Amino acid sequence: MARIPFLAIFLSFLHVSKAQTNVFRDTISVYENNKKLKMPWAGGINFSSFTQIDLNADGKKDIVAYDKICGSGGKLRAYLNVGNVGEEKYLHAYSYQDQFPRVTDWALFFDYNVDGKADLFTYTTGGIKVYRNTSVGQNLSFVLAKSLLMSDYNPAGSPSLSNLYCNSVALPGIADIDGDGDLDILSFSVFGIKIEYHKNMSQELYGTSDSLVFDMVDECWGDIKENNCQVDLNQCPFMKQYQEVTQDSLYKPLHSGSCLMCFDRDGDGDQELIMGDISCNTVFYVDNQGNSSNAHIADTTLLYPNYPNKASTNVIKLNSFPCTFNLDVNNDGFKDLIASPNAIAGSENFQSVWYYKNASITPTVNFVFQKNNFLQEDMMEFGEGAYPVLFDADSDGKKDLIVGNLGYYIGNTNKSKLAFYKNIGSSSSPSFSLITKDYQSFSTYNIYSMAPTFGDLDHDGDEDLLIGDNNGQLHYFQNTAPLGLPAQFSNHVSFYQSIDVGNFAYPQLFDVNANGTLDLVIGSLNGKLSYYNNIGTQASPTFSLQSAFFGSVDVKQSGWTTGYSMPYIYTELGVTKLIVGSETGNLYMYDNINNNLTGVFNKVDSTLFHINEGPRCAPFYEDITNDGKRDLFLGNYAGGLAFFNSVNVNGVGIDELWEDEDVLLYPNPTSDNVTVTINDAAIREITISVFDILGNEVYKIMTYNKSIQLDVSKFSQGVYFIKILNQSETQLKFITRRFVIQ
Repeated sequence: MARIPFLAIFLSFLHVSKAQTNVFRDTISVYENNKKLKMPWAGGINFSSFTQIDLNADGKKDIVAYDKICGSGGKLRAYLNVGNVGEEKYLHAYSYQDQFPRVTDWALFFDYNVDGKADLFTYTTGGIKVYRNTSVGQNLSFVLAKSLLMSDYNPAGSPSLSNLYCNSVALPGIADIDGDGDLDILSFSVFGIKIEYHKNMSQELYGTSDSLVFDMVDECWGDIKENNCQVDLNQCPFMKQYQEVTQDSLYKPLHSGSCLMCFDRDGDGDQELIMGDISCNTVFYVDNQGNSSNAHIADTTLLYPNYPNKASTNVIKLNSFPCTFNLDVNNDGFKDLIASPNAIAGSENFQSVWYYKNASITPTVNFVFQKNNFLQEDMMEFGEGAYPVLFDADSDGKKDLIVGNLGYYIGNTNKSKLAFYKNIGSSSSPSFSLITKDYQSFSTYNIYSMAPTFGDLDHDGDEDLLIGDNNGQLHYFQNTAPLGLPAQFSNHVSFYQSIDVGNFAYPQLFDVNANGTLDLVIGSLNGKLSYYNNIGTQASPTFSLQSAFFGSVDVKQSGWTTGYSMPYIYTELGVTKLIVGSETGNLYMYDNINNNLTGVFNKVDSTLFHINEGPRCAPFYEDITNDGKRDLFLGNYAGGLAFFNSVNVNGVGIDELWEDEDVLLYPNPTSDNVTVTINDAAIREITISVFDILGNEVYKIMTYNKSIQLDVSKFSQGVYFIKILNQSETQLKFITRRFVIQ
């Protein structure tokens, strides 16, 4: 085929400019309870808000979750809706996650300008900022529409503009409260306990719904007050619209955080609320028996969704700060209900997404409990924290997957365990099947936070186990199984060799000084590494602290109080390198380690592979596919894993090429847009990269669509190359095409 020599020349040119090994997101089949997980490496979910947006312009609403476990920076995770009518079926849409603006504290999507595209509402200091959705097709883009929403707090008199208040742990109620076509906002006042109604004046002022201009027209919406997990009715004068509002100095800032969900429960045109509070473990439903212009709450219950019936389905009850979200999960045209904690710790984690189906076919909703692990059931989920290692647990010659964690929330506390996934695939095509979430009943040792590392510490030919704990200490378990039989760990030694790194020990056994004995490198809460040299023997190690600031490594980011360093040290072609996970989710890379154990290591990268899967990332970088290149397993604090396969950017290891007729590229030449169409029924996710004549990557997108239009109008005139890669479960296929911009 005539294109092959040209392709080889082009790829070899890329090799010159970018010859380093990189990683790309991949999947390995994983089974739990004889069921193949749909998205095993999706990264976990813990304490999340849920709203919908059409990510790929296919007419179906996808789900975006904002996970609060990831600290104030949070983590937006996207799930593509691939279900039919009446079916809840979602896949991790990771390629869209990095296309959102950077947000903090909370994030919700609502279409404020009625253009059919959901816009992004998120926290900013003192209130709310909004990004307008300017996406074209599946190419997501957002522009800042309002850096801080303002409201007129005296609409009946001289204007008194101030920020529309919403704090960092609250969630406002965003809906068309008065039914005039634009989005209004309900939010607790800065003084707490009362709900303010901020009416959007877009329709009144401009006759359209595309503006964000607010009047605070009711300081006590619904005539209720909420405090100390109690709603009091009939607290304010009825029918208060457009009165001059004065702030009551007697109201102290009692409300440190609440969430509001607006919905029309009975189809009468006004909005009811479900409210959650930071100090409560249940939600309040409040029934609006007023109208769309003047809300009046006349009834309330803590037993929702059992209203007006009292005992028909599971009550929404989560240990800390439950919040609810109204979205059509199963594509039947009726909005369902999701409940999840709005906490940052101390609540349900591996079963923290409660799904209630709307079983009604009338405007009056009927929420019926379905499951407590929506989306989580389709991924590997380890509660809080995920610390992966590979270890041949059953001595069959294939590396299995062992995952430690901070804990599963069980019985009002976190219980730490080790999960064991047996490798049931081949040496070159691994596949994992869950054997147990409590490997060898390690939970009975009551070790809080289990970070495992394996190595032959007694020189008997099999690997023993060390576990780092939350106190900064180590636990030793000897592998007492006969050679060739599955590992059996016993002879537990706590506070092993009196090693203590302060808080949160994350150990790795490795021959650091290349003298034939295993040493210890331990990460800790402070973001630094400790190096313990083995001054004993192979069969009887004695670990001696050589440095509590090994290589001057410190991954604690400026302004953060913790670093959570998680090391993976390895030697390749005689060169020792170090990857370190961190609290921020960034991966750090260091070299200049050989013959420099008392010196300063060279920081090669602080955003290695440009990957950030969420905070407290735990890397394990080893070849699992037996292709001679290391693969990356990455755990995170949300209790999930991601898997990245290693590949050279020059294309080595790619299985086959598409035929010319499989890929259409037009028009060519072009001046503004180029369309790529792929005729291949087997495609899953496509990666499209554009390179200039010097081999520099100037554009990249990942998509599930078989046809996509690229905007190249801002590129300089000249010759470009477009590389289109499809990854299936069994192979990679790619093609590179030349096109001209004129």
